Amino acid sequence: MRLESGPARTDRNWWLLRTVVCLGIAGWFVYDGLIGYHKRNREAATLKLNAPEPFGGQVKFDDLGETPTKDTFEKALKAKPSTNEELQQHLGHPTFVSGADQYYVSRYGYAKVTVKDGRATLSPADWVTWGKTREEIDHQFYWAVGWAAVGLYFLWRLIKAATLRVVVDDEGLTYAGQRILFADMVSLRDYSPKGWIDLYYKRGAGEKKLRLDNEKVLRFDEIVAAICEAKGFRNEVQEYAEKKARAQADEQAVAAAEAQADQERKS
Repeated sequence: MRLESGPARTDRNWWLLRTVVCLGIAGWFVYDGLIGYHKRNREAATLKLNAPEPFGGQVKFDDLGETPTKDTFEKALKAKPSTNEELQQHLGHPTFVSGADQYYVSRYGYAKVTVKDGRATLSPADWVTWGKTREEIDHQFYWAVGWAAVGLYFLWRLIKAATLRVVVDDEGLTYAGQRILFADMVSLRDYSPKGWIDLYYKRGAGEKKLRLDNEKVLRFDEIVAAICEAKGFRNEVQEYAEKKARAQADEQAVAAAEAQADQERKS
């Protein structure tokens, strides 16, 4: 005797869906971190830089650097620089100057600081973000790593589901490479109408359980029937199927009788 089964579609497709969703979300975060958020910043910055006030097109986005960021500005704010020299130690040299206002501009936003008589005045409202801060862009990659890790786990489960092989031969059962001899099988019980049944078998001094699931094993009914025939176990799967078939037949018979009775009354 040799009965071999591959994987059922349900479990495989379920893991495939999870894998595609998680890796797709990870890819979306990577896209935003590499392209999407930078594009938003460029569009927002270009509108502001080309406006008559304050820049008047004198600053080009492509000429801007990576600093300052909102984080470096907040650090400068905490340091409370009082002179122009102290301010530039934190923010660098101003990108644009208009009267007493100095503008420290980067690809992520700008700080507007008023300097009078060599004295700098900073407030939280002095920082303007173009669209997304450097920190928000970096966080996209952190989120991508998390979703990718989950997606790779699901991919591993998908591979296991898609390559599942179950074989029943004259000596026992091989399930995904795990060998269980008929001599070690104790019982096949606890069937659920949802589509699974548990195979209990001896392992060492105790017992272990292997769940057979019709969403994972394509020839589930045949595998269960082969084990029951070889071991003389009660086939709960077949009993349930027969009971369900009898119930459906009874319902159909009742419905047919009622339809016949209605027909006779009308005639």
